[in-house]
Amino acid sequence: MTDLLYLRTDSRNVTHPESTVFACVKTSIGDGHLYIAALIERGVRNFIVEYIPDGINTEGINFDVVPSVEKRLLELSSQRLKKVSRGIVITGSHGKTTMKELLFRSMQTKTTVCRSPRSWNSAIGAAQSLWEMTSSSTNARYLITEAAIDGPDQGQKFAQMLSSSHTIGIITSITAEHDESFESHRKKIEEKLTILSGCKVIFYPAGDRELEIAIKQCSAEVIRVDQGRHPTIFHAFADAVLQHEYMSDPNIDSIPLADSHIAIFDGAWGTTVVRDGFTPDLRTLEGTLEFMARRASSSRGQVLVLGKLLHGPHDNYHVYYRKAQEYALSLGFEQVIFCDKEARDLDSYITPDLISATAKTLSGKEVLIFGLESPELNAFADALDAATHDSVLEVDLDALVHNYNYFRHLLPAGTGMMAMVKASAYGMGAVEVGRALQSVGASYLAVAVIEEGIALRKQGITMPIVVLNPITNRYEALVEYHLEPAVFSAAELRRLIREIKSTGCHEYPIHIKLDTGMHRVGFTEEQIPELLEILDGEDTVRVASVFSHLATADCLDKDYYTLGQIERFKAMADQIERECGVKFKRHLLNTAGMLRFPDKAAFDMARLGIGLYGISPYPAPIPLKTVATLRTHIISIKHWPSGTPIGYGCNGVTERDSVIATIPIGYADGINRHLGRGAASFVVEGVKCPTIGNICMDQCMIDVTDVPSVEVGTAVEIFGQQQPVYELAEILDTIPYEIITSVAPRVKRVYITK
Repeated sequence: MTDLLYLRTDSRNVTHPESTVFACVKTSIGDGHLYIAALIERGVRNFIVEYIPDGINTEGINFDVVPSVEKRLLELSSQRLKKVSRGIVITGSHGKTTMKELLFRSMQTKTTVCRSPRSWNSAIGAAQSLWEMTSSSTNARYLITEAAIDGPDQGQKFAQMLSSSHTIGIITSITAEHDESFESHRKKIEEKLTILSGCKVIFYPAGDRELEIAIKQCSAEVIRVDQGRHPTIFHAFADAVLQHEYMSDPNIDSIPLADSHIAIFDGAWGTTVVRDGFTPDLRTLEGTLEFMARRASSSRGQVLVLGKLLHGPHDNYHVYYRKAQEYALSLGFEQVIFCDKEARDLDSYITPDLISATAKTLSGKEVLIFGLESPELNAFADALDAATHDSVLEVDLDALVHNYNYFRHLLPAGTGMMAMVKASAYGMGAVEVGRALQSVGASYLAVAVIEEGIALRKQGITMPIVVLNPITNRYEALVEYHLEPAVFSAAELRRLIREIKSTGCHEYPIHIKLDTGMHRVGFTEEQIPELLEILDGEDTVRVASVFSHLATADCLDKDYYTLGQIERFKAMADQIERECGVKFKRHLLNTAGMLRFPDKAAFDMARLGIGLYGISPYPAPIPLKTVATLRTHIISIKHWPSGTPIGYGCNGVTERDSVIATIPIGYADGINRHLGRGAASFVVEGVKCPTIGNICMDQCMIDVTDVPSVEVGTAVEIFGQQQPVYELAEILDTIPYEIITSVAPRVKRVYITK
């Protein structure tokens, strides 16, 4: 079992079952043992388990039964690490992945080195990466890995796994992130240093007083690193480590820092373009190909456009190309196109003059563009770029998943989650958001109208989809695309049954909406008898769920009303279940309800809306991450004396000698005209710059006098991390929903993930 190449703890990430050992980890929200049967069907033959579930056919299956799967993984990783000459462990609060990739790029031309993929930095993630880095196919002198903790009593797990007299430790800057989970910031520092307790030498940054005090207690040799002449502290760290290991590199400062994000956006000719900015070597490519395979749609083919790959000084470059091609084809890619001139003798190489014509042949495909920056690779990306606008709505899918998991942890184990992706996922794009939610195991997606559901199905979304406003004349399409309608009136229920019966379906799933106090739509208490009469003996439809909507869960002074709705919902659902004699799922809680009433009304599912997108439904310190950032850039800069009129109607007038910038975004893009004339500010280089003059259809002007380094091309944040969307909502006396759903379709959506 220890000779297998891949260790996995998530069934969705198993791409090579015959070469995989699956570790059945149990957490507060999941149990890997539940997926054993399905994984055996897919071809997995090796498992690390705490028990073998009943009914499993064990013939030909290898089970390593242990008291603790997690402990077993840590032990195996420790054993493997001891076989390696040198190990480098990086921890801290910020920049671990950046540091790891810079070290790798600076060392890989001098020695054999392997590093963990992307951000696998939890104890389990580190165990997985160490397994693969020390597999039989790897013979590296150095291994580099990350280690991250977000709470107390986690550091010792790493110490057990990473303890070795030949391990080098690096601790990057320690920010306030996760401070709330520890007794104090100092306690968090001590916990992080526990990770490095087995290291022979530890490098740490200058300037952190509390860290300097705590690190003196370490038995290892400690080396203080100052940025000095280097462009970044990361380059300073890399230089110090290389000198310590007798591999000094005079060109260290010229190595670029890796972008850890994968960007996804709609391209020309109906393509979806995926661009990976991470360290472009074969190992990263394998991980990105697996990511693409997980998001693959049966209705769309996938193509890899490959530029130059990083490789070691003694590696055969053409062998790298062949491995990349074979791996992509094994995962279902239709085609591999080579753009690097070193691949000109390969069959799939295209010359620069054929790039534009070749790009047009990829209509409707998902295209992964991967490799070192080059004129050829950039030309291919430009040929597929359908951008008609200079502004971008950036959607952070990792932040979205973080928010989803935060709310999931608020609910009792086993409670399903229905995620709201109506109105194009609140303006962010339902397809990519839906794919992300499907990958993390959401129970349902919810859309407003049938067309939204059809669009998701056509893009390969296979999970259950509820249509909340299904009144339509397209009942055949409803059935064809397996969309489950919500029903809120007797007349619509009768019509729905009649139309679905004509398709020959039986027990088609429907969702009954009850009006418990919102007084918008839904069956009232008085209408329950009529509902029951229609359903009596009817086998055309099946009640999959009964639900209602809370009207005042976000109103802190109206809990009496919410509690009344909860009790009314229980009584009405009980009546339907009792008199129908069938079981169905119940769901009532919305985002605010999950935050405030999870112990009173969790039921079988909850519906996550605005909180999924990083916005609290009411003022409260909730640890959500920003999902959407609306950015543009400056296209013109002019200097004007005091008293100069600006814009339509001369409604803006400079009050000092001013620097006025024009940005290519206006009310046709979703920038409300009431944000003009200084009512709002947008962020440039960390400085809030007020609007001046009226908002135009496609442009507006901002005062950038207080930004010293401003120039044409400088980025401008309309809303995002630096300027929360609720600040603009307050200016307009509205809610954040309206702001984010108002961003026009012509603004390019770019999805990022690590």
